[in-house]
Amino acid sequence: TVAATGDAVALEDPCFVSSGNSTRLVGYRVLPVPVDAEGMDPEALRAALDDGARAVVCTPRAHNPTGVSLTHARAQALQEVLADYPGVLVIEDDQFAGLSQSPYETAIPAGQTRWALVRSMSKSLGPDLRTALVASDPETAEKLSRRINGGTTWVSHLLQRTVAALLSDADIRSGLDAAAAHYAGRNEVFLAKLADAGLASSSVDGLNIWVDLGVPSDAAAADLRGRGWIVRDGGLFRLGGTDADTHLRLTVHELSDADMDRLVADLVAVSTPR
Repeated sequence: TVAATGDAVALEDPCFVSSGNSTRLVGYRVLPVPVDAEGMDPEALRAALDDGARAVVCTPRAHNPTGVSLTHARAQALQEVLADYPGVLVIEDDQFAGLSQSPYETAIPAGQTRWALVRSMSKSLGPDLRTALVASDPETAEKLSRRINGGTTWVSHLLQRTVAALLSDADIRSGLDAAAAHYAGRNEVFLAKLADAGLASSSVDGLNIWVDLGVPSDAAAADLRGRGWIVRDGGLFRLGGTDADTHLRLTVHELSDADMDRLVADLVAVSTPR
């Protein structure tokens, strides 16, 4: 609603694949902002804003693919940067809100003219519901309503009422709490096994583990496929740059402890230079 073809949008790097693809498909210029263990890099964000970014998309917790969440200090630092650009649209994609174990920290500063907080139901209740909750400034709310009303992006009232009923049901809420605990617990076990094997990961929340093997990830992913594992090459999530990526995105929640041990052993094997 704020950008025209050719305008710049600041996105996290690495980035959720659909966010990067969608931004490029509508003709916007992507400005990558690196993500570290605490979230978006503030000085890199300032550089993107100085370069003309009209909008910023930030994941406050359970970032996909890295599994990092904004720390309080980093959220404050991002607010300080964005406060100098009050007209920029700040979109927070809180996609794991229904299951997250991290506290919500916002990068949106007080007084920001254009902002939107989006909480999708896809991870918690299911993608087929095609529903997200959006809080925003009044102007953004009005423009968004006009954009989706009556078009192919309209979400039926039947689905909206289904979501409302599910979120109001005590048994469903209990199930969501159990799912959140399961994801967090299995992540914790796997991260401990990684650390014991000398492999680094900054993941703290979400469905994914982001592990640095220290070797090119495309070759490592191919090697692991030969060993029976389906993993995602970290380079698929990068927005630019010519350096080979060294990360893999893993999803481990359905693995037994024995399977986790075998996966960690294979990760160590493929990370060893030949």
